[in-house]
Amino acid sequence: MLALASQPLLNIGETAMIGKLGAEPLAARAIGAALTGAIYWVFAFLTFGSTTLIGHHYGAREFKACGEIFSHAVFLAVLGGLLIASLCIIFAADLFQLMGAGPAVARQGIPYFRLVIASAPLTLVSLASVGFFRGVQDTRTPLLVAFFTSGLQLTFDYGLIYGRLGAPRLGLTGAGMAALAAQLVGAFAYLVIFFVSRKTAAFRALSWRFSIGDLRPLFRIGQDLAIRTGALRGSLIFATGTAARMGAATLSAYEIAFQLFMLCSDIIDGLAVAGQVLAAKFLGSNQNAAAYHMGKILIVSGVAAGLFFTSVFLGAHQVIIGFFTSSPAVILSLSGGVFLLVVLLQPLNGVVFVLDGFLIGARDTRYLMWAMLIGGLGIFVPISWLSLRYGWGLAGIVTGIGALMLWRLATNFYRFVNESWMGQG
Repeated sequence: MLALASQPLLNIGETAMIGKLGAEPLAARAIGAALTGAIYWVFAFLTFGSTTLIGHHYGAREFKACGEIFSHAVFLAVLGGLLIASLCIIFAADLFQLMGAGPAVARQGIPYFRLVIASAPLTLVSLASVGFFRGVQDTRTPLLVAFFTSGLQLTFDYGLIYGRLGAPRLGLTGAGMAALAAQLVGAFAYLVIFFVSRKTAAFRALSWRFSIGDLRPLFRIGQDLAIRTGALRGSLIFATGTAARMGAATLSAYEIAFQLFMLCSDIIDGLAVAGQVLAAKFLGSNQNAAAYHMGKILIVSGVAAGLFFTSVFLGAHQVIIGFFTSSPAVILSLSGGVFLLVVLLQPLNGVVFVLDGFLIGARDTRYLMWAMLIGGLGIFVPISWLSLRYGWGLAGIVTGIGALMLWRLATNFYRFVNESWMGQG
């Protein structure tokens, strides 16, 4: 759970630093983050797919198969990352125009985006590595690497954004350089640990020959997760583009609200990861009853975690908003019902994300794919469009997020209690 906390804390810290530069840099960061987030989340199957498949083989004590899945995941990460980086660097200006960025926002955001996306091969190697270590029940290694690289990036952010610690003042471009450097260190650290550590020796007994047959299990679970995640991130990109067309202040306020959502959901994802790993292990060793009992514990834990964030956000809402921005226009966009909606949705986040992790661990990815396609494209996107069309503003977009979370709660909970996931492994 702590390892998952590093990314939202990094995003929160970086967003706050950039927010002090003004509304335009923060809006530019919001578009760049939405684009990179969508790309990386589509490739999140390198983490979640690897965790599930490796967890099943680990539960069956098939260590060589664990290493082979990881080697193929790294191969896909490097190949896919190089392709993504090349295309996005070439078409960066077109992507920002498509997102509705104004001239001032695009001018600052395009160099930032190109620097961040240049690290795509490194980021995807890290995603594959996290999946491997989680699958073999080693959550300590991702914890240490994640907190080290996040701390390193925040240090670079501070120096390069503001011109501190002997570094030049580069503003938003400095944040892009910090991200690139941190991803290089993270990917290198994961690979060194895998190839050097005695704890991973049993998993290195493999030929490193790549075949389509060995890739099929990862492709199977990966395509479901990629489509599922693509639907979610595509919906969020649409919402970001909608907010951009409402003005820089609204887009900046949306970015702050989104980071608060992600702070809760990503930390609760620590419970989801535990559920995924344990579900894969229990089902891999034919302990279905233990998996179901663990799932019920996860649901209770998810509700408790969500309520905790609700209470924190309610008690410190003025401090939280002031931490991110001093712009009166941005503060006005976040005032009243918008922030309250963000607060009240946190318990839904808790249950939805833990059940997501559990069902991924059970390999029930096809069901999750269809549920997300309906919820993201059939519910969230139309509400976001109506918010722009009828002037509902940021409150309309956040309401759309709430409707999506209610749909995901209903579908995930139904799937868990009817136990259909037991036949998916």
